[in-house]
Amino acid sequence: MATTTPNYGWAVPTSTDLVKDGATAIETLGDAIDASMNTALGTKKAGMVLLNTTSFSAVSAVSLPTGTFSATYENYKIIVNFSASAGLTPQLRLRVSGTDNSGATSYRYAGFRVTAANSTAISPFSTGDSKWDLGAVVSGNFNDYLIIELKSPFATQYTKFMAEQQTDENYSSRYMHGGTFTATTSFDSLSLIASANNITGTISAYGYNK
Repeated sequence: MATTTPNYGWAVPTSTDLVKDGATAIETLGDAIDASMNTALGTKKAGMVLLNTTSFSAVSAVSLPTGTFSATYENYKIIVNFSASAGLTPQLRLRVSGTDNSGATSYRYAGFRVTAANSTAISPFSTGDSKWDLGAVVSGNFNDYLIIELKSPFATQYTKFMAEQQTDENYSSRYMHGGTFTATTSFDSLSLIASANNITGTISAYGYNK
């Protein structure tokens, strides 16, 4: 193996190498790539890992599979693409062992809306509710885009969230919400809930690698 790659200097076989040396050459190259990638990324895996995607149609609520949140990841990203049959507010409840936690004291949140014209507070700070409000759909049949960031839902500590929703309402409305679940509960899933009417779309969960 008299040749090396230009960027990382990995040794690679040449056309004049003996066939019998092929297995050794491939092993050497593979080990070099593995070592370089681990050094560059700082881990065996990096970035986000898709955990699951769930499709739903004309439902009032949809849940991620039980066990979506685990000790493997600390933080999660949830991406929802959906349309609504009529006006509603998307809401979120945390779940454990297949059951929503709907306690009316631990969900705290606040939010506002930004349009091309102005910004408006739409969710005054809630000091205790049975769910988190995430945004709004004031009319039906919009293709809305909702991103939810969750911090430590599986750990036995407070769970925090940030959510951003882009809606076609007035062509350029954006809703931003954030809050905390103020109890040290370990959750393994969540439910997306329509405050009224039905929603159709997909919801995907990703885990952030450390």
